[in-house]
Amino acid sequence: MAPYVGETIRPDDLSTNARRLISEILGDSPKRLFFMGVLASDDAGSNQYANWTRKTCQEIGVHFHLMKLSPENVATYIRAINANDLVHGIIVYYPIFGDKRDDEIRQLVAPGKDVEGLNQQTFDQRSNAAELTGPPELEQSIVPCTPRAVSWILEWMGVHDRTQPPGERLRDQEICIINRSDVVGLPLARLLAGEGARVYSVDISGKMHGKDLPGWSLWDAVQQAQVVISAVPDPAFKVKTKWLQRGAICVNVSSEKNFEANVVAVASTFVPRVGSVTVRALLYNLILCSTRS
Repeated sequence: MAPYVGETIRPDDLSTNARRLISEILGDSPKRLFFMGVLASDDAGSNQYANWTRKTCQEIGVHFHLMKLSPENVATYIRAINANDLVHGIIVYYPIFGDKRDDEIRQLVAPGKDVEGLNQQTFDQRSNAAELTGPPELEQSIVPCTPRAVSWILEWMGVHDRTQPPGERLRDQEICIINRSDVVGLPLARLLAGEGARVYSVDISGKMHGKDLPGWSLWDAVQQAQVVISAVPDPAFKVKTKWLQRGAICVNVSSEKNFEANVVAVASTFVPRVGSVTVRALLYNLILCSTRS
């Protein structure tokens, strides 16, 4: 019998489709969008994300300006651009301080310009819908960019059951998310659970968000899941291939390689990166913000 080999998917087709729709929406708009980025750290992932954002904005005609600041000046600068009517959207690249002060920064970004959807007021208004639909003025809420991108990718791969009504399209799926941050892991868990999935939201120690399962480790959560999503910013961390269900779908959200090199020996599908789709989701959220300004 031939050895099992899964498929590695780079979601370039989805990214291209998303870009096409965004370009069409922008082409129909009489105004050019102005987008501000705030970077205050040397974090490699943040710098890479900022570079992707700049490049994509240049390609589709969005004016993007990246301001590099010291962490101590971020709050003052955000207050200033909140008040600037020419600015349609703001993204802050985290981490800044790497502690609870980052939470305070998230709450400073005006909800009407919060393209990442991390302000609590934005969260309170949020719906579960994350499909790429239009026109954007019909959208109910801003979905954080990385969770939106991961949801698009899962939908594109057919994980969602489109024959079911919204709120039940993932009801037969068990999904493990290895990241419990307020920026990625928890919003993604809420989004997928809102579509009916049973979600194990864990950190690298195995600690779960919500109700812990007695005696469960990270290995247990991974082994149980049909979809494993990892977003751990640590080059030393790896999801062991031997932990995976045969045929699992694995998505690497981190800028680091969170899965072992032989992951497709067990996984049916492996997505090694989501960055290009995340940037498209970011620009889609920018359009949503601009329609409300």
